[in-house]
Amino acid sequence: MGFVSYFLGIVKGFWNLLSGLSVTIRYFFKKTNTQQYPEERLPLPERSRSMIKLIYDGEKDMFNCVACLMCMKACPNSCIKLEGVRMPDGKRRMTNFKLDFSTCIFCGYCVEACGFDALTFVSEEYENSVYKRGSLLQDEQAMKWVRPAHLAPAPEPAPAPAAAAPTPAVSAIPTGTSPAGITPPPQAGA
Repeated sequence: MGFVSYFLGIVKGFWNLLSGLSVTIRYFFKKTNTQQYPEERLPLPERSRSMIKLIYDGEKDMFNCVACLMCMKACPNSCIKLEGVRMPDGKRRMTNFKLDFSTCIFCGYCVEACGFDALTFVSEEYENSVYKRGSLLQDEQAMKWVRPAHLAPAPEPAPAPAAAAPTPAVSAIPTGTSPAGITPPPQAGA
């Protein structure tokens, strides 16, 4: 019995080797598509998570950030440092914004937490390698991104003018009947 199981094990091992090599041989004869990276760049999906940028509104000449600190509170690594002041008109504005990309995990919590459309992922920029770690700490000017016109949010439609209040309809229910059309029972002693 040991002699047969020994050769059976050799045959099974040889079969497993051939089945594994068949996958390799199939890929060996497939046509490859090599991308020459620095010269050719594949387009990334629109929702890819690459560099985080602060959206700058060129018309208002200011960042969209109102220093609500929601992005800083949502960050699990505490890599966002944000300072803001209250302007004379009562609105808050950001004065200092720093994001440390050396500790950022690109989870997107800061982008989701921002209720003022001040942070976004920019899919065109994905080269995050640097020679000095200190250059991964970026301020608002390094993260400034002006949204192209084709990516601008659609303007909200103007609300329709309110129609005049409807006049109450005249009741067509005859007197002495209920709204369901049932005649009430006669009163005793009437």
